[in-house]
Amino acid sequence: MTGPSAPEVWRALVDVYQPVLREVVTELERDAGIDSGTYSVLAYLDRAGGALPLAELQSMMRVRYSQPGLSRLVQRMESDGLVARAGDPHDRRATTVALTRSGRARTCAARTVYDRALETHLGTHVDAGDARRLVALLERIAARRDRPADPRLAPSEATGAAS
Repeated sequence: MTGPSAPEVWRALVDVYQPVLREVVTELERDAGIDSGTYSVLAYLDRAGGALPLAELQSMMRVRYSQPGLSRLVQRMESDGLVARAGDPHDRRATTVALTRSGRARTCAARTVYDRALETHLGTHVDAGDARRLVALLERIAARRDRPADPRLAPSEATGAAS
């Protein structure tokens, strides 16, 4: 990579992400009465169509929660009526977590707060053209990270970089 190093790029991302996240979490707690862990679970479930295997949810949340920590969070959410756990009919060892009607309503209400906070603390600092370019760049990076590298290709071909 010419130009900024990967650590410099990462620091720039974190320098934006961390303060925006702090503000969003503060507004979620204050205006929606929901903590960020609960919102994350609700949002992941909603994005997946309403249900996910617990193991997949754990994979998505592993940076923030240990397996026992996520299990406790899901138990608390279940007792609050936001999610329901059920056995997977195709794999008796697996558990699926699904949004309840109350969980869907809570997700919708919290998303309004979340989206408003993001517009305030991030969107007001990025014009439409920069936002389009930033989204395209980040999506391209995500796609490259998700695609296994072909060992037969030269490094520039594997990354799509021009020679």
